[in-house]
Amino acid sequence: MNRRELFRLGRTGLLSALVTSGYFNAIAGRSQAAPSADKVLVWLELRGGNDGLNTVIPYRDTLYLQARPGLAITEGPSLNRDLILHPALAPLHPIWQARRLALALGVGWPQPNRSHFRAMDQWSTASMAGDGPGWLAIATDRRRSPGPLVALDPSGSRALDGGKALSVQLSPSQLAAAPGLDLDPSRAGSNGVLRRILELEADGHQVLTRLREGLAPLPQSLNVPRSSIGQQVSLALRLIGSRAAPPVIHMAHVGYDTHLAQPSRHARVLSELAEGLAAFDQGLQLLPRRPQVTLLATSEFGRRLRQNKSDGTDHGSASMAFLLGDHVPHPLIGSYPSLSQLDDRGDLVATLPPPRLYEQVLAL
Repeated sequence: MNRRELFRLGRTGLLSALVTSGYFNAIAGRSQAAPSADKVLVWLELRGGNDGLNTVIPYRDTLYLQARPGLAITEGPSLNRDLILHPALAPLHPIWQARRLALALGVGWPQPNRSHFRAMDQWSTASMAGDGPGWLAIATDRRRSPGPLVALDPSGSRALDGGKALSVQLSPSQLAAAPGLDLDPSRAGSNGVLRRILELEADGHQVLTRLREGLAPLPQSLNVPRSSIGQQVSLALRLIGSRAAPPVIHMAHVGYDTHLAQPSRHARVLSELAEGLAAFDQGLQLLPRRPQVTLLATSEFGRRLRQNKSDGTDHGSASMAFLLGDHVPHPLIGSYPSLSQLDDRGDLVATLPPPRLYEQVLAL
């Protein structure tokens, strides 16, 4: 019985702390890379399908300009002769110049599923089928770490599920003391499923209490935005600066499904992202004591090459990813997808599959 089946059978509502190793051995043949004991990996999901073409922009490409007469961007922070950043990402340019930010190009599955939920499952499990344990759970188990894996976004992620290490949810709203709950497993009687749920809930409650009590203060000079991603950044920094930083932290940022009115909507969400990541990087450098940190920001798919009739873009394929932190590759990873050689759906052809990107990140 896997974690989600237990969840459906009974849940006390305190946290996502159910664990299993059900599918772990089935994919033992994948990459053996895993983070080392003195590192923290932060995975940030950009939910909705970020338009990679208007994030890292081939502003000189005539095919780009022709395909997006109302959306093309031609001015922004320069990356090289052919590529610029979206102007809203200007706060990240100094971090890129300082070699603490890398950009992965052409990231995605071949002909990805255009359903948000199915595509997120593929990314969470590092498999085209979208089944099995999460890639972060697998990496933590290979490292033989007790965890925990901590989700800061209220919706959590399948990437943390299916391993031996405990996964918990710690949102900013949970920083207040949790109410006392009766989680005595003996109250389950002969109901084995309920007993296991209560055992895991009790374990998770203890872990959350320990995490809350160990949170480090934020550096006094740090100014973190009050956005949803800013709140998660604040909590992530406090966890990273604690005496027992969790090996894995998950965050999420929504708003990237830009089917209409993309210029204003995309600029707004990228501005929030840039401000949050800039605060995260500044906080890392101000923390007096911390492990090595790598942040990976990905989106479930990119957008179509051609703009639609609603001043937006529809679900597509290849996009890009951000890597931020200590010792990241620089300046660019992978190659930009061709705008002239599209797949049979008219989409960009990905050049960097998610499993290969994960392998590179876990090896840092």
